Amino acid sequence: MRKEEIEKFKQRAGAFLDTARYNLQNKTYDLAAFNIEQAVQLYVKTRLLESTGEFPRTHNLVVLLRQLSSVFKQKEVEEFVKNEMEALTKLADIYITARYYTREFYEAEVRNLFTFADKIKELLGD
Repeated sequence: MRKEEIEKFKQRAGAFLDTARYNLQNKTYDLAAFNIEQAVQLYVKTRLLESTGEFPRTHNLVVLLRQLSSVFKQKEVEEFVKNEMEALTKLADIYITARYYTREFYEAEVRNLFTFADKIKELLGD
């Protein structure tokens, strides 16, 4: 069952990125940013699920990555969190802002988030 769940999470993460690309093309930057945050969150949760069989019920990427560092590429993940803290906390803000508030997002901002998503995927080996 876990293997099927892991595959579904990976597919869903990829679908969120595809939806983010669609929203970027249509200049719906707030939804693109939200979709990227969801994709990144799922990529990290999927790696936790693969490594431990579970993941905490949180949306906080710093918490998720710190837990991941205890079972997967400890030094690399810890260094990543340290170097990317600004982007990680920005994604936490995006999660809240996109769901509960209105804020204007910008094309360059979303493109930077795609770059960050690529960094996460590289770190996780996806």
